[in-house]
Formats: sequence, C-alpha cells, structure tokens
Amino acid sequence: VNLIHRLDRGASGCLLFSFADGDRVGGGGSELGSIDEENRKFPTEHGPNPTSQLIQSLQNSNSIKTYVALVRGEGILHGEDLKTKGWFTIDRPIKDEKGRVRDAITEFRFLAGYTVVVLDELGSEDRGENGLKNKTPLSFKNKSANEPQPVRASVVLARPKTGRWHQIRRHLNGLSHPILGDSTHGNSKINREWREHRNMLGERTCLHLGRVQLVPTTVTMGVEDAGSTTNVLPNGLDVTCPIPRDMHDMIAVYVPQLLEEVIPLLAEEGITFESLS
Repeated sequence: VNLIHRLDRGASGCLLFSFADGDRVGGGGSELGSIDEENRKFPTEHGPNPTSQLIQSLQNSNSIKTYVALVRGEGILHGEDLKTKGWFTIDRPIKDEKGRVRDAITEFRFLAGYTVVVLDELGSEDRGENGLKNKTPLSFKNKSANEPQPVRASVVLARPKTGRWHQIRRHLNGLSHPILGDSTHGNSKINREWREHRNMLGERTCLHLGRVQLVPTTVTMGVEDAGSTTNVLPNGLDVTCPIPRDMHDMIAVYVPQLLEEVIPLLAEEGITFESLS
C-alpha cells in the first residue's frame, strides 16, 4: 500500500492510498508512496502506474484540497473583518525543515467567528438535543482578575496551492488566528485552556481535510506499455470526509452560534459533520 499524501500529526480527514500490485510499470515499490511536497515534483521516472498517476493528479494546480480549521480568534485582523473577504490568497514565503525560504501560497475563506463570554467556571451539566452531556459554560473565570475569559473561535477553510511544511498552520498563525491544538505554531496558553476546560483531545490539532478533488489523468504509453497500463482517473476523483465528532462537540458545546452558522456554509463546499447517530 502506497501513501499518496500525508496529514499532520493530530489532524484528520481524507487520505489517499494506492495498492502496489497495480504499479506494474516501473516496478512499483514503497518509495512511490513518498511525495516530494516541498519541491512539488512528479516522479516521472517511475512511469504512469496508478501511484504516480494519483500523485501527478494531486499535484496538478487545478486539483483542490479543502481543509477545515478551528482557530483562535473571531475573524478580525487589524480592524478588518476577514469573514467579509470571501476567498482570499496569502502569498507568504516560509522556511522549510532545512531552513530554506520557499514560496508558499494558500487560499483562505473565514466562514464565521464569534466571541462568547460566560460568568461562571463550573456551570451545570446539560444534555441537549444532540445528546451531548457537558458543562454549559463557554469559558472559565480568570481567578486572578476575577473576570471571565472570552472564547474566541472561527471556522476557516484553507486550500494550499503549494505543499510546504506546516503551510496552512503557519499562514494562519501569521494572520493571528492559530489553529487550536497546534503545539508548534499555535498559542500554548489557549491550547491548554481548551484541553483542560473545553474537552479538546490531548493530541488534537483542529485541522481536517474535508474534501479532495482531483483532475482527470492522462496516460501516454509507449509500445512496451500497451495493455499493461490503466488510466486510474479518467474522470478525476472527488472524495469527502465528514468533520469528526470531537471537533463538532467543541463547537456545539462552547460556541453553538458558530456551529449553526457554519453548517450551511460548509455544505456549499460539499463538507458535512460526522453523523451524530
């Protein structure tokens, strides 16, 4: 089994695989499962086998990977409401794992964001229509200041146009809206609050690959390949993965207004939440 692309640790969503048995041309092998996402190169030397066809399609500029991120912040940056911008592009170079500066381009859409304040730390337990039994407060009290700390959260869509290391996470942090649970580029204090008081899973990074849309592939075969190579994506590929229950519950319990607003907006992009049944 060859891995066509990867997800960051703690993230979730679509993963594409191919079976090595289908890699008859070029011999196949596990090395084909490794994508050079940093350099965005297609390993043509391996021939048009299923694995390389999927990689080629994934790296095509017309293919789309749509991520859903739950971030800290209400969608306001330097007085500008990012939620009114629709899709916009961040073109900001970032350093790779070896310290080299690389071009990095990501398209973002801030769907909705809210700031919610409650007054008590412990609150009461309640079981709502969604079957959740949890504490009702949306934040906890800052004991030293004796004032409530607001919950600031937004749901953001992201479509990377280049494949750099932690690209989405770093670009969102650059927009002062770090992904909740991001231990490398996020806010450690906010992450701790969500883990200790708002039921965020310990290893969770709230980034989910909700939809992958691949363009059709074309296969050029030599005489020696005739009859041995199959175009695995003659019509392209469109797959989705529902947003998992843990992210749904974080929003539903602690920022319910946000959930209500984003459900139809996510549906416009073909993305849903995992069934609660």
